[in-house]
Amino acid sequence: RVYDVVGLLCISPAPIGGKFKFSNACNVYDDMTKAMPKFMMYEMIRPLPRDVLENGRGLGSGEDIGATMSRSNDILAMRIRYNSYPIYVTEGDRMRFRYMRHWINTGHSKTGWKVPTLLRIAMDILDDRLDEGCVFHEALNRGDMIFANNAMLAHARDSFKNAPGHPPRHKVRAWLQIQKRDILNSHDEEELEAALTKNLMGSTIM
Repeated sequence: RVYDVVGLLCISPAPIGGKFKFSNACNVYDDMTKAMPKFMMYEMIRPLPRDVLENGRGLGSGEDIGATMSRSNDILAMRIRYNSYPIYVTEGDRMRFRYMRHWINTGHSKTGWKVPTLLRIAMDILDDRLDEGCVFHEALNRGDMIFANNAMLAHARDSFKNAPGHPPRHKVRAWLQIQKRDILNSHDEEELEAALTKNLMGSTIM
């Protein structure tokens, strides 16, 4: 499931590093289509295998035999192949950007596939363009909250370190689905509140 908005609340900032950053993925897409040949741009719009993340720090709970079997090497490789989708999807005037290079790399590794050379070069260019087009690069202070369009904005953070004598980094993340007819067309405050509650994914600590 893909959510429209990602929110991040800072409970305790990291003593060292951990700056949050945004880039406009739509602008990067336009720039790349003008500068890259079509066979290279194809790497951005074809389905790519992604690693499978689950509860339990992304590894599954392992509480029953089904969960254990689903993480076996052969079955996991098959699940990853089915878990394939493009970095960019465009439909009319709408765009969906879904990218984390780490999960693409680990997805290929766990299926026994090498990352193709053209894909690696295309992702290098994408990473460079996202860095060049960064529009926000700041650390969140205690109590700060930030929301981002999860379909069109690339969001990431720098590495961080906790330090003795300081509280550890503590952020709470929430995923929201807002493009729902029951939300957009609701005029009753109670109905709107119920719809928002229903479509708010449980927060996660990060």
